[in-house]
Amino acid sequence: MESYWLCEDCLHALAYDDFSTLSLYYSEAEVDQRIAQIHEAVQALLPLSADFDPDTGLGIDPFSTHPCEGCHSPLHGTRHRFTRL
Repeated sequence: MESYWLCEDCLHALAYDDFSTLSLYYSEAEVDQRIAQIHEAVQALLPLSADFDPDTGLGIDPFSTHPCEGCHSPLHGTRHRFTRL
């Protein structure tokens, strides 16, 4: 099985279909572009299953310097592991 490390934006898009936090970091035009980019990237990886445990931290990298394997964002930050079914 293939595993992918996804950023917080991809996590919220995949798990909750929620893009509300993007407006904190991007302009209105950039938000629409970013939503399309994330949606396309996540759809290409489906079907995915969460492979992390928030209680133990297993499958969570609290600060990664690697790009997101979903949307390919180069921004550093938390990554969560997902496994393709």
